[in-house]
Amino acid sequence: MENIEIQNIQITTERLQWELLSMKYIQEIFEEFTDEVTKRLRASTPKTIQEEEDRVKRSIEKHKQWTDVNFTVADEQGNFVWCCGIIDLKEKIIEVWLWIKQSERWKWYGKEMIGWLINWLQKNREFDYIKYLAYKENVWSRKIAESFGWELQVDDEGKEIIIDEWKFDKSSSFEAVEYRIHKK
Repeated sequence: MENIEIQNIQITTERLQWELLSMKYIQEIFEEFTDEVTKRLRASTPKTIQEEEDRVKRSIEKHKQWTDVNFTVADEQGNFVWCCGIIDLKEKIIEVWLWIKQSERWKWYGKEMIGWLINWLQKNREFDYIKYLAYKENVWSRKIAESFGWELQVDDEGKEIIIDEWKFDKSSSFEAVEYRIHKK
């Protein structure tokens, strides 16, 4: 499929405003990216705002290379909700991810975000399947995947496969489960 210029992706959902990840919400991202939050993510807690700015700059470079696409999301009033994105956009196995700040959870924003990502990928990309990793004990994240009919990966005995998912900096890992949805 033809690559669409990342800057031309128009995102509209019922309750949310989407933008490419930028420095616009850097202070809020830095403040919300606590140890409690990052224990369930591949990203580590930034020690300084400069560290988070550097991470965002690397992400912007990946946008330009069309390998990963990350977004910031705000509610109808323009209040920062959090981030979501697509990893390995050029591969046959594409991953989607999201994180919602603590105060905005339980409003089903995550379902709205993941739904848009799935629909966009189904219409615009070739892939074998999309994967979504959820922290093993995060019931709400798992409910998002299950609400779309994603397949939980299980072993030969029907038990869920637990993955030790390592942080990008290899400082630690966390237990995750993998869900998959195939190309329609």
